[in-house]
Amino acid sequence: SSTLASRLAQISTRWLKEMFGLPSDWSAVITTGTTIANFVGLAAARRWFGLQHGVDVDADGLWGVPPVPVFASGYLHASAVKALGMLGLGRDRVQILTRDSAGRIDLVALRAALDQLGGKPAIVIATAGDVNTGDFDPLREISELAHDHGAWLHVDGAFGLFAALSPLTRHLVDGVDQADSVAVDGHKWLNVPYDTGFVFVRDASLHAGPFSQSAAYLGREALARPVFGNLVPEMSRRARALPVWATLRAYGRDGYRAMVERHLELAKRVARQVDDASELERLAEVPLNVVCFRFHPPDVPEAELDELNRRIGAMVLEDGRVYFGTTEYAGKVAFRPAIVNWLTTERDVDLIVEVVREMGAKVLATAPGR
Repeated sequence: SSTLASRLAQISTRWLKEMFGLPSDWSAVITTGTTIANFVGLAAARRWFGLQHGVDVDADGLWGVPPVPVFASGYLHASAVKALGMLGLGRDRVQILTRDSAGRIDLVALRAALDQLGGKPAIVIATAGDVNTGDFDPLREISELAHDHGAWLHVDGAFGLFAALSPLTRHLVDGVDQADSVAVDGHKWLNVPYDTGFVFVRDASLHAGPFSQSAAYLGREALARPVFGNLVPEMSRRARALPVWATLRAYGRDGYRAMVERHLELAKRVARQVDDASELERLAEVPLNVVCFRFHPPDVPEAELDELNRRIGAMVLEDGRVYFGTTEYAGKVAFRPAIVNWLTTERDVDLIVEVVREMGAKVLATAPGR
């Protein structure tokens, strides 16, 4: 209800739209993170889908509409899947269309799936920044397919949307302005405190529709200013706008571009060190700020590598000098350090390979028969 907080939120989201290359007339709101940002964007998509079938699903429920076709690549994040479940669209309803074990989207299969619908509405979820590798779905091609077939395009750009800030990586998000809704995190590359995120929606009425609900005690005077509680699930919200505004005001577009480009170079530095180490194997290209690799000594059988890397991952966390987790990529257990903190230095990232090699050597030294 703070007039200052509301104004700062409006200013901050306007600046972010400019930074990310999104149209200025899109609806926008600060959220608790990309999980809720995905939820809000997909809630708008659900409303749109219902109206395409002549049903106000937010008033009448989903009973009058058919199952919602949802398509995505293997890069689909768990938060988007969770959002589909919470919205009643079904976690298992999403069709994952991939052309390889890495999860890259199969555009031919997407076109065929949309063709088969014969113009009926559908939702396509694209990922700008895969959590395992930092790779991107081809947003331009996906947006053209979605629009040609009358589908809603939602983009999960949790950290990858920040690629728009640098001419070195801007091509990775080409076409994002053609989406219908976009989600992004604030507590990753924006470097503001947990919990902060943002959602941008092309159609303001579809954004507000799922969440607009008033009550007599709220008062009519509230209608004279932005009611952010009508743009997100929560009606009571803390003011997240001040640190967002202050950070944007302090660093600006140029400051964030410099940060992104420095982190790109740090990620490439790690990738070079991985490539130079005979017992390490890089599993993917490094388009942004994530380096996906594993410990792979030449004399260790493939069947033993997953457990070996799990053990090393646990030891890295226990050691505490660096912090990153393990994941599974293309069926292999791997590490995925992601560089987003403004304080990260060359010495910090040098520890990544140093510690993994050290822990790997310890495991091998105690392995039976070695």
